[in-house]
Amino acid sequence: MAGRLNKVIELLEAGQVVFGGGMVWTGNADEAMAYADLGYDFIIFEMEHEGFDLPGLRHSLQSLLNRKQIAAQGDLQPAVVPFVRVPPNARERNQWVIKQALDTGVYGLIVPHMDTVEQAKAAVIASRYPQAEGVADFEPVGERGWWYRLAPRYWGLGVQEYYDVADLWPLDPNGELFFMPIIEGVQGVRNLPAILREVKGISAIWAGPGDLSIELGTRGNMADPRVEEGVQQVLKTCQEFGVPCAVFASPRDVEKRIEQGFRIIISGPSRTDQTLTTGKRVARR
Repeated sequence: MAGRLNKVIELLEAGQVVFGGGMVWTGNADEAMAYADLGYDFIIFEMEHEGFDLPGLRHSLQSLLNRKQIAAQGDLQPAVVPFVRVPPNARERNQWVIKQALDTGVYGLIVPHMDTVEQAKAAVIASRYPQAEGVADFEPVGERGWWYRLAPRYWGLGVQEYYDVADLWPLDPNGELFFMPIIEGVQGVRNLPAILREVKGISAIWAGPGDLSIELGTRGNMADPRVEEGVQQVLKTCQEFGVPCAVFASPRDVEKRIEQGFRIIISGPSRTDQTLTTGKRVARR
């Protein structure tokens, strides 16, 4: 197997800005197919707020597949990489949620409400298979249970091939799983330096202004200077640790966000997404 399976990782390794569409509701085949052809690098299936629907997620993942595209491309890299936002393992420690989401075959995992080192470690541990003692990336010791039916088949790999690459990048340089916690609370902003210093296995951080605005008392006013100060602090911390930082952007501010240094731009999926069009022009993609 040559080349990257996860296009998001490939683009970040090449120094590119990455564009994602979110949130897409699980189980809607027409919506999944439409967004698969728009030019996003990844799309986010929403399972935090709209119900934890594993059969719907499996149906949506199948709807992304395009045999003509696979044949023309000549490799197994998805045209658009499927990520899923799960319920908050961080606060509720729902380890089974992470395991079952990964077992459907998603390539990226987004965990909201990450506030502490302990929460981040628990989520990383739930996302990894156990590694053999003595390997360089042995820790954090994984607790993901082995199941061979769905994910290897969806990725187009043999069981052993899947096991070899189903690990978190860049903890495992050859890993193809992308792990992106959302920092969206005052405590999370405060603890982010410790999280990035002490927890291996984080691929990127998403700076989330929505819930942060609730904690700061602005009730959804994400333009409030205190909210933006928190977002910028998350970006600054990520840059200090060399970790890509994601942010939600609109057509009005996508150019500013790219200039500020955000490496991952997320926009509300639209069949005529000006954020995606403008962002790719600014990023020269």
